[in-house]
Amino acid sequence: MRKASLWMCVLVLALPAIAKAANEQEKNKAVARSFFEEVLDQGHLDKYAESHAADFVGHGRSHDATLAEDMAAAKGWRQAFPDARVKVNQMVAEGDLVAVYWTGTGTNTQEGMGFPGTGKKITASGMTLFRFKNGKISEEWGVMDLLSALRQAGVFPPPRS
Repeated sequence: MRKASLWMCVLVLALPAIAKAANEQEKNKAVARSFFEEVLDQGHLDKYAESHAADFVGHGRSHDATLAEDMAAAKGWRQAFPDARVKVNQMVAEGDLVAVYWTGTGTNTQEGMGFPGTGKKITASGMTLFRFKNGKISEEWGVMDLLSALRQAGVFPPPRS
């Protein structure tokens, strides 16, 4: 009986912390969704910094990008694909991390992001992992199916059959 009472007390004391963590995760997911849907999908790049911390770091394979560099890359992507759309397929949050599985589509009408202007419609999927600090995106890791995009653009040969 004493053990049951002790566990009940622990549970009652822990519930507010559990609820706060879940609420924090939902807020972080809302910021991530807003970033994808309003900034990237709708092209409101002027709102980019609203969701990101000033000391943001975008982790890349060979270079970590600052917020200014990440914003410049997004502008280059929008230049190469002016009709770009981004759809959030799935989101998962744990602790201070939010993972987003997304699909982007657009017509490659101008040079940018290493693509010549091909006029071809391209669809590519990717995943982005955000770390949040104080309600803002502080770090980012991302991958996308670049090989498929290059093949769709016609700048990389299709696989041999």
